[in-house]
Parts: sequence; C-alpha cells; structure tokens
Amino acid sequence: MTRPRLSLQARLLIAFGAIAVVAVAVAAAITVTTHRNLVQQVDEKLVAFSGPGGAIPPVARDGGPSGTVVTDSDSPSTPDNERPSDVFRGVVNEDGILLVRFSPNINLAETGIPVIDPADCPERGTAYFTTDSTTSTTEYRVFAQRTGPVVEITALPLDQVNEATRHLILIQALGIVAVLAGLALAAQWVVRLGLAPMRRMVAASKEIAGGDLDVRVPDEGHSTETAELADALNAMIERLTDSLDQKAKSEAKLRDFVADASHELRTPITTILGYAQLYQRGALSDPKTLDDAMARTGAESERMRRLVNDLLELAKYDTEPVFERRPVDLGELCRQVASDAEVSHGEGVDVVVRAPSKPITIVGDSDRLRQAIANVLGNALVHGGPDTKVKMAVSTSKGLAKVSVKDDGPGMPRELAARAAERFVRADEARSRRHGGAGLGLAITSAIVEGHGGTVAIASSEGKGTTVTISIPIPT
Repeated sequence: MTRPRLSLQARLLIAFGAIAVVAVAVAAAITVTTHRNLVQQVDEKLVAFSGPGGAIPPVARDGGPSGTVVTDSDSPSTPDNERPSDVFRGVVNEDGILLVRFSPNINLAETGIPVIDPADCPERGTAYFTTDSTTSTTEYRVFAQRTGPVVEITALPLDQVNEATRHLILIQALGIVAVLAGLALAAQWVVRLGLAPMRRMVAASKEIAGGDLDVRVPDEGHSTETAELADALNAMIERLTDSLDQKAKSEAKLRDFVADASHELRTPITTILGYAQLYQRGALSDPKTLDDAMARTGAESERMRRLVNDLLELAKYDTEPVFERRPVDLGELCRQVASDAEVSHGEGVDVVVRAPSKPITIVGDSDRLRQAIANVLGNALVHGGPDTKVKMAVSTSKGLAKVSVKDDGPGMPRELAARAAERFVRADEARSRRHGGAGLGLAITSAIVEGHGGTVAIASSEGKGTTVTISIPIPT
C-alpha cells in the first residue's frame, strides 16, 4: 500500500505549522521562565521587607476570613505609615484573624489588601503563595513566616509583574505572526520562482509525450537545479530522437534489403520455374532447346547460389566475424590480385600496380583481404567498360596502409557513390543484369575491412571515373 504523496504546497503548510508550534512552545517557555524570574525577584523583596512590626499596634482590616473590620483611623500615625509604600504587613493570630500592621498607601483603592486564608499559612517555617485582593483586579504575592502562635504576613502586589508578562506575550505573539508572515511571503516567492520553470518543463514534457519531438525544455539559466534538470531532459530527448531516427533508418534499410533480396531471388526462381513448367508441358522436346533451357537454368541456379552465399557471408560478418591474424605483405597481395584479374577477365585488361619496394606489412586474414581487394578491382573492371584502365596504388599515411583502386570509367553520381557500400546498391539502378552483379560486392568488402579496423572510402563523379580507397591500421 503506497502512502499518498503530498504536494509542495501541502508540505509547506505542514512545515509552517511545525514552525508555528515550535515558535509558540519557545515563546511559552520564555514567558513562563520570565514570569518565574520576576516573581522570584518579588519573593526576594518580600524577604527584605519582612521582619518585626515594631511598635505599631496591630489593628484589624476588612480582608480577613474572620470578617473582623477595623477602620484605618484606629491606626496611629507613624513614620512608617506616612512613607509611600506598596508593601502590606500583617499578622494572622491564633484565631485566624488578619491583623494589619502596615497597609499600602499607594493606590489603595485599586490594589486593596490581600485576602489571606489561614489554610495557606504554614504550620512551621515559611511559605510563598499568591492570593487575590479585596479588589478584583490585583493579585498579591505573600510571604508567610510562622513565629510562635502567629504568622507574619508580608505581601506585594503583582500588578507590574503581570503587566510585564502581558506585554511580553503580546510582543512575542506579534513577533511570531510577523516572522511567519515573512516566511510565508518568502516561501511563496521562492516557490513561484522555483515552480515556474518546473511548470514549463511539465508543459514541454506533455507536448513531447504527445509526439512532438521537436519541442525542447526551455533553458532556465546556469548553475541551478532546474537548469541542470532542463539540460538533462534536453539531452535525453536528443538521444531519444536520435534513437528513433536510427530505428526509422534501420527499418527503412531492412525494408529495402528485403525488397532487394526478394527481387534478386525472384528473377532466377522465376526463370527456373518457367523452364520447369515448359518441360512439364512438353515444350522442350527439341534436344537443342532442352539443352539451352538446362544451361539457363544452371546459370540462374548458380546466380542464386552466389547470392545466398553472399547473404550468408554478410550475416556472418554482422554477428561475430572470425579472421585469422597473420602478417600480410599488402603490396604483394595486390600484385597477386591484379594478376588473377588479368587472367580471369581475358585479353585487353591492364592493371597497373604501384607499391613501394619496402614491404608494407599489416596483420589480418590474407584470404579475406584478397577477397575484399578482388571485389573492388572486379567492380572497376566490369563497370568501367572494355577500354578502362585501372591503377592500383599501395601507400602509407598516418599509421594507415592504403590500397587505392582507380579507374577512368564513366563513374557515377556522388549521391550514389556515398551509398555504394550499402547492400544491393548498384551503379545500374534500373536493375538490369547486364553486369550480373547483385550489389553485394562492396558491402562484403566494407564488412571485411571494418572487421580489420579499417575503412572504405569511395570517390566518384560522372565522366571522371571512380576511386575506391581501403585503409587498414598498421600495427605498431
């Protein structure tokens, strides 16, 4: 079961919620700590103000649970009573009655006097506690100290402490709101700045997914994550486009190959089948006609055999070609191929071979290389015409051994020369078989040379002949 994925906006809201919770927790901790420190300072003042009440006779005030009420006029005038102070001093007697020794003379109407519950007083020692006052707006901090049967009471109002705490809470709340608002604005700006390129990339990706491979992700600058992502996506699209182009080209070549192979095989098969049908109908009863039919059938069968063998040989080179690796004198090999060609093509054939006196040695399969050079030379002699002169040159250049076969025949268009090494490509595009070839000779030559780590280059133009150059690396 997969967990639901949250959007970036939802994640930001969760993050802001977490920040708000942490900020409130920190503010609460600061507030509680500050309030405690202020109350502790008040407690220290209470200890300093506590002590014997002197000669002031204790009088009762409205504010004790006992309900005892005595007016201020009963309390004699003393320097302590005349001095401005917000300290309350009193005594809780054995009957639980609060006897006032000194009451605050600053804003008494607002602060009142503390309400002391005898249950809050300590049985022994001292105690601190907070209590209400006779007014509803003031709290008192009380320091109670038992001295014998009575409890000395010293109290200070907490108005300033509470006011400072309220101000602190207000400041913290405003600060948290301001920080969260600033973070929200900054996050919104960053999100818009960061998501705008992503949205453009998504739009471009949808167009690409729809089949428009010419679309590219817009460039988003440099040295940013979105720019790196855009570059990666564009590189991926380029590779995808190239792969699709290569696939289309391969499929087109395959279709052409199948069509060409079918065409090349159809002619001899049709010929053989035609003579067989004539024989079955008795149309070849004449011995001379029968002999001619058998000769034509044999020729077409031989042609089909050569074609099938060439296709099998190309298939072998396409998979895992196996070549013998032995030193080969390239100049001597070319002279032997030229000599064989002069004999096989009859009189009037002249092949000039130019090779340096010093042997040019490569490592390869002598028989396969002989076949490759013979294919090139045979094409030059066949397609060049009866009066064509062919020159072979063996040379070295930049670590390569080169064999050039040049004829002064009619040549061929440059567009055709660029494809001459492909399978079933012939100079006679009308598919007439006046030269008997199927267009596989140069394809086999190219496969053999490439198997030796070399290349085949074809240069030709109409009326100026053709030059085929085989280049093979010289071992170091």
